[in-house]
Amino acid sequence: MMKVMKRLVEIWAGVHAHASGGLWLEEERTLLLADLHLGYGWAQRRRGQLGPLADQETSARLAVVMEEMKPEQLVLLGDIIHAPKPAPEERDWIRATLDGLAARTRLICLRGNHDRDVEGVPPIEYPLLEGWASERMTGLRAIHGDRLPVALKQGERLIVGHHHPAIAIEDASGARRRVPAFLIAGAIVVLPAFSPFAAGLNVWRSIPEEIAALGGPGVEPEVIAVTGKQAVALGPLSRLRSPGEGAYPERFRGPNRRERM
Repeated sequence: MMKVMKRLVEIWAGVHAHASGGLWLEEERTLLLADLHLGYGWAQRRRGQLGPLADQETSARLAVVMEEMKPEQLVLLGDIIHAPKPAPEERDWIRATLDGLAARTRLICLRGNHDRDVEGVPPIEYPLLEGWASERMTGLRAIHGDRLPVALKQGERLIVGHHHPAIAIEDASGARRRVPAFLIAGAIVVLPAFSPFAAGLNVWRSIPEEIAALGGPGVEPEVIAVTGKQAVALGPLSRLRSPGEGAYPERFRGPNRRERM
């Protein structure tokens, strides 16, 4: 019998974690993506790291999720680019990537800490907002997440990026790796980085104190792992054991390490 992989997992009513790492708002057909870090490969080359120049993987992943979901608006939650002074070829590629998105949907760009000094100049020629609020879901708003409020208002729900949550798993070959993950703590959702290069915060080890505080006392953080092909709710973090202790439910094992996300 063929196994059906779930692409969407509901977090709140009408709010879904997508296998790509994006957040899907069903009613207003809005897709939120965090931390693209466009140009990361070029930036690493300039720093003397001669790894593969694989930024095109981000373009390919964007094309797949845009074709699948066909959002009416796309909200980028900051850290859209990786380096503030891109080289000419890098700048042209970033600009073409953003223009391509804007040609398909209403593009909304939020300011991240990597985007502080680039508004209005190539490659970001779009307005950079400090935050975004849903027009249909009362109290739902999004910010980058490097600067968090002290507390949430009554009925408010907050979507952030910046922290790049991930969870350590064992793949089908027994090797350990990190998989991007959504971190849900009460009324706050932390999106994984959309960039394939940003493994980020291992939620096994720690959760930022400010995230836990916003979640509220007694709130148990939950995790949804995403592999690019499937999204799997792993449940409360405290009920999962660390890698090597039989941590993973049968419904989820990581992809083979030869599989690209």
